[in-house]
Amino acid sequence: MKVRIGNFFMEKDYFKDSVDSSPKDSSASGELFDFNGQGLSFQEMKTILDSSPAGIGIVRDKVLGWTNDVFYTMFGYEPGSLKGINTRLLFASSEEYNKVGVVLYSNVDKFGIGLAETKLVRKDGSFFNCRIRASKLDKHDSSKGIIVVLTDISEVKLLQVQLQQAQKMEAIGVLAGGISHDFNNILMGIQGHLSLMQIDMSAVKNVKTHAKHIDRLVKTAAELTSRLLGFARGGKYQISALNVNTLVAMALNIFRPTRKDIVIHETYDEKIHIIDADETQIEQVFLNLLINASQAMPDQGDIFITSQNIFINENHDYPFEINPGRYIKVTIKDTGIGMDMETQKKIFDPFFSTKAVGDKKGRGLGLSTVYGVIKNHNGFILVDSEKGQGASFHVCLPASNNMNIEKEKELTRTFEQMEKGSETVLLVDDEEEIINVGKNFLEKLGYKPIIARNGLEAVEIFKLYKDEISLIVLDLIMPIMNGKQAFSEIKSIQENAKILISTGYTVDDKIEGFLNRGCHGFIQKPFSLNDFSSALRKILDKVV
Repeated sequence: MKVRIGNFFMEKDYFKDSVDSSPKDSSASGELFDFNGQGLSFQEMKTILDSSPAGIGIVRDKVLGWTNDVFYTMFGYEPGSLKGINTRLLFASSEEYNKVGVVLYSNVDKFGIGLAETKLVRKDGSFFNCRIRASKLDKHDSSKGIIVVLTDISEVKLLQVQLQQAQKMEAIGVLAGGISHDFNNILMGIQGHLSLMQIDMSAVKNVKTHAKHIDRLVKTAAELTSRLLGFARGGKYQISALNVNTLVAMALNIFRPTRKDIVIHETYDEKIHIIDADETQIEQVFLNLLINASQAMPDQGDIFITSQNIFINENHDYPFEINPGRYIKVTIKDTGIGMDMETQKKIFDPFFSTKAVGDKKGRGLGLSTVYGVIKNHNGFILVDSEKGQGASFHVCLPASNNMNIEKEKELTRTFEQMEKGSETVLLVDDEEEIINVGKNFLEKLGYKPIIARNGLEAVEIFKLYKDEISLIVLDLIMPIMNGKQAFSEIKSIQENAKILISTGYTVDDKIEGFLNRGCHGFIQKPFSLNDFSSALRKILDKVV
């Protein structure tokens, strides 16, 4: 019986023999190989296989049989020494072997050919990236074994990493330019109001007006960093039960004055499901999509916004994994220039932009921010578009199990109305400016502050004054000993120590871990005296 390998025909019995074996009776059996009608001798065929730049081997029942010499060279073994071993021994781990095996063998069984990429291990223990191609020796009988072709792609992977690194560095430059542009505008506003305040500090009314403008600018800067952190770290901040119709309306209030030449058409489901989400981030998602739609319509046009409830079954036909259940869907459709398929594939890439080089509009985040926020809220986003036919973006978010909105309203109180105290508070931070502001905040509110400038200093102070210290305000990123280590040390000294985490980073898994391990609260920088006073009393007045 002859077995076909590409354009080659090889005697089946050949694979039962070792590399050095020869046909029992080559003259009787005629030509062993037939290449486009040209007869090749056994030795010529062996020379061709051994000269291949790829490793070639035969596997039957996951056991390695014949291989060419290149196969052994790739793994650093002597020719013939691997024959009869279980192919699992060539893989970096059992998990990788099982994963590749499922993909490879299932495709070979279904389609007769399989392809996979994995890491294999050499004799000296080093690893190399490899692409494996496999096909049946006999397309009618998979029990006859498969032929595998191995290609070392380590250099290709290295080049890919270098290319990606170069693209990231370029993208960071673009992103930094956009961020610095916005921050400079904010700083210009703050500097301007400070300069005007200093002209006549006796004019109380003017000072209060300038102070309000500065407060608004600080909040704008905080929102900018929040969006940047949400993009970089996938963080969610203050999760509450929200109505998406309200969030879209809030985004529209900001957007409408910027493009009065665009007509907005709104159709909302009045019984829309509630979602659990961060208000600022989801509002920014809709604002980004509105801005994106407007940029697709440089002159004029229409934007259609709809919201509806949907239910996703377990047997859904979406091309990705989704948890079944109740969702809300918000669609923002424009009548703009549209996108071809190649552009659609890249629009959520943080390193992709259709804007010309040097265009300083925006913050360099765009639709990648939208994608990151939606994904972090366990939702997904779809896009439909054709060149010249506009585009539709569909945002889908899981519905909340809460039926009612219970959103805590932020209270703006005068200093006289703020909650005060007299306890001793240990303030831990390595930034001198934060120490100065925090110390003044505490003193103004009536507390007795103790200062530590790193985690180790905080632990030593707590050991000495643990009976006097009522609360620790702890930063996370510090030299010598960071906040995480200090947290553990303090808890080992006094398990019921009250700790308030204060950091500029997002609420991520790490901070949620602190909250679950005995931390009593979290306050994100920058925070106001009003916010600080509430956070302190909320913890200090709570009975442990």
